[in-house]
Parts: sequence; structure tokens; C-alpha cells
Amino acid sequence: MKVSLAMLFRERPASRLLAVEALCALPIATLTLPTSTPDHHTVPEWVQLLGLMMLFVLYGTALYTWRLVMIGGLRPTPTTRQQIRDDRRLRLLVLSYPPLVALLLPIPSTWTPFWFGLTLATAVGGAVSLVRMAVMLSGRSIRETAADRADPPTPRATKVQ
Repeated sequence: MKVSLAMLFRERPASRLLAVEALCALPIATLTLPTSTPDHHTVPEWVQLLGLMMLFVLYGTALYTWRLVMIGGLRPTPTTRQQIRDDRRLRLLVLSYPPLVALLLPIPSTWTPFWFGLTLATAVGGAVSLVRMAVMLSGRSIRETAADRADPPTPRATKVQ
């Protein structure tokens, strides 16, 4: 079954949140990665403020999406495994963003390897999220795609009568 982008976003608010997270992470990571490399002595303040602003925006979108889910439900259909995963993901995001902000605030700007690693992890996470969404939109699961690459299907022999 092929899933359209409109159907995916209409039925699953968690998918919208995933797209927003990925589309926020990639541009900000590519913008800040050159200034947070370990060869710099300090990370500029605008890089830290931009990252903090991104965390606040993502926290706000997670809260907004969770509110939508609590009011309207994830889907009108009966509970599915995907619905349970979406609900768990939203709860985890809403509960993990404030401690993450509290942990990152006191880290000094002289820890350039840490900031570089964090920025690189953000870029990789955003790219992985976009790839997963593209695979989901193609109508195939990630397991099916990996299995096809590893072992291409062989043509079946037909009976000759």
C-alpha cells in the first residue's frame, strides 16, 4: 500500500513532528558545523543560541502535537502498534526536552569536540529521519528495502502445460 504525504500528515501528527524535527535539524547543523569544529578554540555564542532556540522550537512543536493527540487522538481507527509507538515517542519527547536544555546550558563554549559531536549527531539524526520518511512514503518498510538490497528476488518458474 502506497502512502501519500498528505495522508501521512493528516492521519499521524507524529509524522508531522518527525518532518519538522528533521527539517529543522539539517539546515541548522549544516550552518553551525563549520564553526564548531574541534580546531576552533571556542564555539561562537550565536551557535549556542541557535541550538538552544532550535530546542525550544522543537519542544513547542512536541507540546503542540501532544496536545493535538490528547484532544483528537492519534487516529480514528482502533489502537494499532504504530499508534502506540507514536504516543510513546511524543511522551518521550515532551519529557526529555526540558532536561536536555538544562543539561546543555552550563556546558562551556570551550568544549569544541563536544559541540562538534553534538552538531554532527544532529545532522545525522535529521538525515536518518528524512530517509525513513522517504522509505515510508514509498510504501515499503525499511526491512523490505534492506532485504531487497541484500538478496534480489529471483524469478519464479512457471508451470508449462
